Amino acid sequence: MSDRVREQIELLREEIEDVDAQVLDGDLDEETAAGIKARYEAELAALEASAAAAVTVEADDEQDGESVKGRKRLNGRAITGIALVTVAMTVIGIFAVQSINNQRITGADGIVGDIVRGEAQINLDDVSNEEIEAVVAANPDIIPMRLALARRYFEAGEFDKALDHYFEVLNREQNPEALANVGWMTYLSGRPDIAVSYVEAAMERQPDYLAAEWYLGNIYMALGRNDEASVFLLKISTSNEVPDDVKAEAVKLLEQIRSEG
Repeated sequence: MSDRVREQIELLREEIEDVDAQVLDGDLDEETAAGIKARYEAELAALEASAAAAVTVEADDEQDGESVKGRKRLNGRAITGIALVTVAMTVIGIFAVQSINNQRITGADGIVGDIVRGEAQINLDDVSNEEIEAVVAANPDIIPMRLALARRYFEAGEFDKALDHYFEVLNREQNPEALANVGWMTYLSGRPDIAVSYVEAAMERQPDYLAAEWYLGNIYMALGRNDEASVFLLKISTSNEVPDDVKAEAVKLLEQIRSEG
């Protein structure tokens, strides 16, 4: 676990304790406190998941000496979930930000400038994380660019960095992708009770969101809500838009539900 992640985890734990103290002192009402704590707890759970994934990667690297192999070795559901996000968002390496053509852009030169001004369709493989980070820092309200960066971190399993950007998005708008992926990372950390509200909120804003449906199938199973899980898993298992490995995983989960009666 990096020092940065450790510090963030400790800070969030302190913030949660502080919220509880404010309620006891009468400085904060319970409804407001519940909303604040839900946000902190989701972020904490996802950071802890990221830290756990990092430990797994280190162990894999020690065993086989292949760092790339280690980075990719997340658990099966994490891999299939991320694969489905890529399909659901129809991100194929080409990115043109049409929605920000009329916005004022600062600190955007070269390739990144072409992207954010919508002057060309650029393969994101040609743009480094550092270049996008610089433009996002200078233009914090450009949601499409921040989402592209968050998605890149998410797909790489760098959950702590993905969370930073997804929560910045959520501070500005209740974006379905940000809601769903925060929920998924929270679920992977072992907190389906917190994760479910994020993914359900994503579905409310974007019905038929394939990635969110996959997430809810898993999360509802973890919560013992198998009938509801089956609805989403059946849809995933029969969809022509879903990769075969994800469909196969959905079938396995449906068989598990049936075996449990």
